Amino acid sequence: MGTLQDALLKAGLADEEQLKKKPRRNKPGAAANDRKSARSGPPRHKKKRQRKRDSESDLARAYAARQREDKRRKEEEKQRRVAEQEERRRRNKELDALIKGNTLNRKEAELPRYFEHMGRIRRVLCTPEQREQLNNGEIGVVNLRGSYLLVTLETLEKYREVAPDLVPSLEGREEPEDDGSHYPPVPDDLVW
Repeated sequence: MGTLQDALLKAGLADEEQLKKKPRRNKPGAAANDRKSARSGPPRHKKKRQRKRDSESDLARAYAARQREDKRRKEEEKQRRVAEQEERRRRNKELDALIKGNTLNRKEAELPRYFEHMGRIRRVLCTPEQREQLNNGEIGVVNLRGSYLLVTLETLEKYREVAPDLVPSLEGREEPEDDGSHYPPVPDDLVW
C-alpha cells in the first residue's frame, strides 16, 4: 500500500518539488484542526460570501456582455445609416447629372397638374400645352429633392432606371361603378 504522497503524485495533484519541501510543523492539537478544516472547507459564512461574490461577478459579467452587445448594435446601426446616406448622395449626384439642362419647367407656367405620389396628392405647374402633353403621355414628371420637374420621355426612362421610386405614375385611378356591393348585406330576419 502506497503513501498519501504516492497517491497525490499519481493523481497529478502534487509534483516532486512539493514532496521535497519539508512539511510544516504545527503546534500540538493544531494538526487535528487542520484536518478538520481541510475536510469541511471554509466555514459556512465564508461559503455564503463566496457564493454571493460569484453571483455578483456573474451579474457583472452579464451586464458587461449586454453593454458590449448594445455598443456593437449601435455601431452597426450607425454604419448602416452612414452607408445609406452615402448611397443617397451618390444617387442624387447621378440624378442631378441626368436632369441638368433637361427640365421643361417654365416660369410662366400657371396650370397645376395634380397626381398622387408617395401616398399624397402632389402638383406640378405647367403651361396649357405641357398639360396636354402630360395627359397624353408625351412628357413625364420626376421628383428631385421634393421638387417635381417636367422632363422628356428619354430623360424619364433614364431617371426611372436610377430611381424608380421618384417617378410618379400620372395615370388616374378609375372609380368602380356604384353597384351597392360596398354596403353590408341586409339580414333575412330584418322586418321593415
